[in-house]
Amino acid sequence: MRTLVLVGFLLISGLVKSQSADSLLNSLNDTVQIKRTDMVSQAPPVMDLKWNQIRTKWININIGAAILLDHNIVNQDADNITQVGEISPGTEFRGDRLMASGTINFKNPWRYMFSINWNGLDAPQGKKSVDFIDWNVEIPIGKTAGWITVGKQKEGVGLEYVAPGTQGLFMERGSGAPMFIRQRNIGIRYSNSVLGQRMTYTVGFFNNYWETGKSFSDNGTQITARVTGLARYVSDRDLVHVGVGFRHTGPTEGNLSYKAKPEVNTAPSFINTGSFQASAASLWMFEGIYVKGPVMAIGEYYTAGVNSESKGNPSFSYWQLGAGWFITGENRKYNRLNGNPGKLIPKRNFKFRKGVGPGAWELASRFTRTDGTDAGISGGEFNRITMGVSWFPNAHFRYTINYGHGWLNKGGLQGQVNIWQFRVQFEL
Repeated sequence: MRTLVLVGFLLISGLVKSQSADSLLNSLNDTVQIKRTDMVSQAPPVMDLKWNQIRTKWININIGAAILLDHNIVNQDADNITQVGEISPGTEFRGDRLMASGTINFKNPWRYMFSINWNGLDAPQGKKSVDFIDWNVEIPIGKTAGWITVGKQKEGVGLEYVAPGTQGLFMERGSGAPMFIRQRNIGIRYSNSVLGQRMTYTVGFFNNYWETGKSFSDNGTQITARVTGLARYVSDRDLVHVGVGFRHTGPTEGNLSYKAKPEVNTAPSFINTGSFQASAASLWMFEGIYVKGPVMAIGEYYTAGVNSESKGNPSFSYWQLGAGWFITGENRKYNRLNGNPGKLIPKRNFKFRKGVGPGAWELASRFTRTDGTDAGISGGEFNRITMGVSWFPNAHFRYTINYGHGWLNKGGLQGQVNIWQFRVQFEL
């Protein structure tokens, strides 16, 4: 019953909700710089409605939410069933998230972010409890020297992981991204945007031993860094973005392991190296974005070198090439505080009334390749081609269909899968 009620709410509300004209015009300004206090860098922009904003002398509070309802169908051949087992159709709330973000109004305001989630974007499969996803404070260093972020947060690396999962071209991040990067981690991170917000950089130190119950040394430490630059910037509709990232990973009790799902959360891991002895791993990430009008192309390449004498020091990799085209002419906003595409605002919202717009329609395609086999490790190699269509009736709602064809090389077999994915999404 809960599912049916929420589906009805999402379908009906998505077709009637709209923004004010002033808010829409401001959101379409593609050359304005972002104020340092306007948003928390790892959170989606909060729609400015009367009832979800609290403004006082001492603190500002923005109430946000994200609800994602998914249905997935995976058709497998006999070889793939042998490799990973039979996968049944799955329906799940991919995210049920409530957020509070804003500023603490010191002379140089601090920013903060708290969010709780049920079966969240980074929750283990089958886990249905409510968890704290974010809890962090961003402390400014003067007026221009950047921010120190303390608490549970994103690590600040990985093109797809920097942006909220609700704002990507596809329903899921490429299979290699969660294989190499933890979506949330506990630690401290420094970040800044310089050169007129044409360049960003960040460096962080993380160890989430508080959540695992292990000692600090046994849990493994992560050190991250990322630098991005706008090699060309005319506006958000005409830019070239390049970036490089690094992540050092320490072992957990002397071991490392890598897993990757086939870009379907209700499916099991297709790539699985198992746990093996290792002393450390170093991941390098390279990224690029090209935007011209309503077209955006993206590319990423990851390469991880693992220090494991017992397994022959294997190297694992991931890369993706993708593109999206808004046939209604829109483009995603570019977040110049964290160097990443962000929120999509339709030019003309859809409503059941004559003379209104179609909302925004996007077509997208992507190829991903994730390799977890090298030296003494046979974790598997997975490739997937994905086509997607998304409809944004307004800035709050999105309806998405993804189709993917994938093949898994593992255990001397090449298993084939066809994947259909459907999503109804609400974001505030």
